[in-house]
Amino acid sequence: MRHFEKWSFIAVFLAPAIALYSLFVVYPSLQGIQISLYKWSGLSLRKTFIGLANFQRLFKELTDPADYYNIRAYLGHNTFLFLFGLVTLALGLAAAAFINNRPRGAHALRVAYFFPNVLALPAIAVLWSLALNPEYGLINNLLRLIGLDRLALPWLSLQYDAPFQRLGMWSVGMISMWAGLGFSMILFLAAIQNVPSDYIEAAWIDGASKTQSFFQITIPMIWETIRTLLMFALIGALSTFGLTYILFESQPNKNSDVIMNYYYWQAFGNNNWGYASAIVVAILVITLGASVAAYRTSEREGIQF
Repeated sequence: MRHFEKWSFIAVFLAPAIALYSLFVVYPSLQGIQISLYKWSGLSLRKTFIGLANFQRLFKELTDPADYYNIRAYLGHNTFLFLFGLVTLALGLAAAAFINNRPRGAHALRVAYFFPNVLALPAIAVLWSLALNPEYGLINNLLRLIGLDRLALPWLSLQYDAPFQRLGMWSVGMISMWAGLGFSMILFLAAIQNVPSDYIEAAWIDGASKTQSFFQITIPMIWETIRTLLMFALIGALSTFGLTYILFESQPNKNSDVIMNYYYWQAFGNNNWGYASAIVVAILVITLGASVAAYRTSEREGIQF
């Protein structure tokens, strides 16, 4: 009886959250999957059932040697940003390890790292578009002030060549790192602080250095957090849209578009909501498949403490 009362008490508190999540996340997702099976302009109630034709078209476009719509180029940009996500995780882990040692000003550092997470994405985009402006931006003005005029580059240019991608895409990656570092740092810090100090102290007594104890004790014990953040990095890279759209909306976008830009154009520009929904469903399937594969690849026996 007591067990039943316990779960009833928990269910009462979970019910509102589950109801809201189902209404605003689960239901629209299921609707999107349904719409992907139809030809629909989004402007009328008339829908024509076409089965998997939208997915067949997407596959044909992906495998077309001419790549008329530049879909493979878009996915290349997503992959490029995923690499920045991996670097962000590494920097977040390093920042968490540094702050965990409680240096002077550790609290201020933690606030400074996490500060970008309280800003809305449009605010971040506008802030950095001003800072990176080639004429009056803060970055180039500081470079000119210290005599590094030749490094004052057009940071948001989609024509300026840089290794692997145009310079504008490098700027997007750096902005994403700045915006995401605090989130990974906070999660890593919470995980590190949960590692029993007795294990670390025992390793030091046995002659292990701080670096050795970090990689051989701390990292294995926070591996679940690392795996989770890897999934977040993958999902974030595939769902990137707002930052590139805001920064480069007024420019020719072929050198900055990601796969969600193609979805946006199909939905709101081409009024082809059925095909746009198929793109999103395909991204969902790819994300789930890649997440499961990455999770299985990085699977190791968990450490209980």
